Amino acid sequence: MPKYAGRTAVVVGGATGLGLAIAKRLVEGGADVLVTGGPGTDLAEAAAEVGPGAHVIGCDPADPAAVTALAPAVRARLGGIDLLFVHADDGLPAPPAPALLRLLREDGSVVLTAATADPAVNSLAPLVRCHGSADATARAALGLAADTPRTRTERI
Repeated sequence: MPKYAGRTAVVVGGATGLGLAIAKRLVEGGADVLVTGGPGTDLAEAAAEVGPGAHVIGCDPADPAAVTALAPAVRARLGGIDLLFVHADDGLPAPPAPALLRLLREDGSVVLTAATADPAVNSLAPLVRCHGSADATARAALGLAADTPRTRTERI
């Protein structure tokens, strides 16, 4: 059985870069995935790359109102959330919207990821710091979401 079969996932900011790599791995692993892309993102291209196991919709991850409004679409598509990824291509990701967190199942996981070369952001010592290719970092982020108890933090 695929590693993520029967699991649901939301990847906010997942239509490009590291977020896209995470979404692709989730779909390959059998998860039912909802992916968002911000302004200027080619949603059709992202949907083609992620594959048929994902639903790709527009949502600006930097707009708290847009992320909050995402909750009804998530509820309609997935019911609840097992894995919630919030990705930022520049700077630190925004905290997950409370409306999305309310959909998180009891044993669900939240992983915040960022892809930035800004030394000021890197000096903030986020809970998880992964370096390497998008594929390797996606693998590490998925490992944290699926295999790490919710009360632990890891530095990679």
